[in-house]
Amino acid sequence: MKFLSRGFLIFATILLFLTPAFAQEEKTTIRVGISNQGFSTYEHSSVKFSSPDEILIVDMAQNSQFKVKENQLVAIKITDGVFKILADGEVLSKDAKGPIVLTPKEKIAIVELNRKGTPAYYSGLIELVATKNDKFNIINLLDLQTYLKGVVPNEMPVSFGLEALKAQAVAARNYANRPQNAYKNYDVCDSTACQVYYGMNSQKEISDKAVDETKGIYALYKDEPILALYSSTAGGISEDWKNVYAPNQPNTPSKPYLVSVCDDANQKFLTTEKEVRDFYSNKTLSYDIKSPRYRWVVEWETPELEAVLNKTLVEQSRAGLVEPKFDGNYTLEGLKDIKVLKRGNSGKALEIEIVFKNGTFKVMRELGIRRVLKKNNAMLASGNFFVDKTESKKEEKVEQEESKAVFSFEKFIHPDENKVEKFVLTGGGFGHGVGMSQYGAGYMAQMGKKYDDILKHYYSGITLGTMQKEVLYNPYNLEYKTEFYYKKSSGESVILKVINPKKVSSLNFKINENSFNPEMAGYSAKTLGMDITKYLVNGVNQIVFSPLSEKDKNKSVIFQVEIGNKIGK
Repeated sequence: MKFLSRGFLIFATILLFLTPAFAQEEKTTIRVGISNQGFSTYEHSSVKFSSPDEILIVDMAQNSQFKVKENQLVAIKITDGVFKILADGEVLSKDAKGPIVLTPKEKIAIVELNRKGTPAYYSGLIELVATKNDKFNIINLLDLQTYLKGVVPNEMPVSFGLEALKAQAVAARNYANRPQNAYKNYDVCDSTACQVYYGMNSQKEISDKAVDETKGIYALYKDEPILALYSSTAGGISEDWKNVYAPNQPNTPSKPYLVSVCDDANQKFLTTEKEVRDFYSNKTLSYDIKSPRYRWVVEWETPELEAVLNKTLVEQSRAGLVEPKFDGNYTLEGLKDIKVLKRGNSGKALEIEIVFKNGTFKVMRELGIRRVLKKNNAMLASGNFFVDKTESKKEEKVEQEESKAVFSFEKFIHPDENKVEKFVLTGGGFGHGVGMSQYGAGYMAQMGKKYDDILKHYYSGITLGTMQKEVLYNPYNLEYKTEFYYKKSSGESVILKVINPKKVSSLNFKINENSFNPEMAGYSAKTLGMDITKYLVNGVNQIVFSPLSEKDKNKSVIFQVEIGNKIGK
C-alpha cells in the first residue's frame, strides 16, 4: 500500500532543525504538590485525611498495607524521619518508612484544608514523601485530564465562556507538560507559583467540557509544545518574553511565539514616555477592556512609600535585583523621585531608579519592580505605569519694612528644598503580561472567536495538534498511541505527520478503525503528511502505531497530528 494511494502529501521542505533522538514524552499522569491553607509551604509535619470510601494505605518501603473504613479519621505525622499512622486514634503503624500511599475508591479529603471555602477533596492517589527537617510533601498523583479539570475553573472565571475556557485548557495542558527541574518530588505545585489547582470540589460542568473538548491538543511551535504563559490582563499590548524573563541576557535565545502583540492592529509599540502616558491614561478599545485592572491608579503619601521602600529594597536586594544592594543598616529618607530608565514594547517598566536624599538605587526586572512598589502589602498590579508626583515648596516668613514702619510678612521660597508630598502611579494590566491575556480571551470568546483564534492571537506563529510520539521496535508488541478530540463541525482539516529521517522500511497504524500499512521505500522526504480528516469521528479519536519490524530494529519514526486550516481555505 503506497502513501500516495492513501492521500499522503509529501512535504518537500527541508527541516530547519533535525528531529530529536526522541520525542518529549507526553504526561498522562501528573504529580501535584499540595500546599498548606495559606499556600506558604509545601512541607508538612502532620496531616489528616478522611473519605466516604474505604482507603488503602501502603508503606512502600516495607510493603505494609492497612485498610481504613469509610469516614474514619486518618492522622499521619512524622518524627525522626519515621511516619506514625493512626485511624480514629488507633495506631496502625508507628515505624513506617515511606513513601506512604493512600488510595481511595473515588475521593479523599485533606481535613482542615479548604479551597474556595469548601473542604479540599482529591481524586487519584495521595503520596507522602519525606523531606529534610522532619517534614514531608503531600503529592496528589492523578491523570492529566482530571488535573486540568481542577485547574481551569480556578485560573479563569467560567463566565468567560466555553471557547475562552478551551483556550485556557490548552495553555494549562502545555504548562503541565513543560520541562522542569524546580521540584524534586512533584511536577507542579497547586498555587499561583505554578497553576492554581483546587481538586475535585472546584470542578464545573462547562470547564470540564472545555478540558474534554481539547483532549490531547497542544499549542505547538515548530512541532514542539510551547511555554504557554498567561496572565490576567495584558492591558492592551502583551510583552515580549525576553524583556520580562531574560533582560540584559543577549545570549539567551528568544521565544518567537512569546513576542509582544497589540490588540488593535493599528496600535504601535510604546517607545516614548509620552506614548506610555497617553496609552495608559486612556481606556482605548482592546480585548482587555472589561478587566477591572485594565486601567488603575495607585498613590502613596511620601512617608508611607518611604516606609515601604525601606523594607522592600532590602528584600529585593537579597534577590539580587537592586543595585547597589541595600541591607537596611540605615534609614532611607527624603524620597525625591522614581524614574523609569528602561521599558518594554508595552511600556512595561524593566528598570527604575529610586532617588532618596541619602541614596539612589536601581531596581531591575518587572517582578522586582512590582515587589518593591507595594501598596497595602500587595505588589503592584503590573509594570505598565508612569509616575507623577506632587510637590510642596518650603516657605519661610521674612520680615520686611514698609514705608510706614509697619512690619508685614512675605513668603520666601527655597528653590532647592521642594518636598514631594505624594507619588501617583497610573497604569494598566494585571500580571506579567506575557502570552495570553485571560480577560482578553474572555472578551474574544464573547465576540464569537473560537479557542484556536484566541491562542493564535496571543501566541505568534503557532499551530495546534498533538505532541510528538516516537515509534520504535520492541519485542513485546507494545503499541504507540495518541488520542485527541476533534469536532467535525469545526471544518478544520487534520494532518497526520510522519517524521522519518532514518527511513524505516514499513509502517503499520490505525486511525480509529481504519488500518494502514504503507511501504516506505522510495520516500526520501524527512516529513510526510496525510490528510486524515475523513477518517475522524466527532469526539475523541485514536491513532495507534504498531512497533517497527525487526528489520528496522535500530531505527525510529515520530508521528504527530496537526489541526490545520479551515477546509477549503
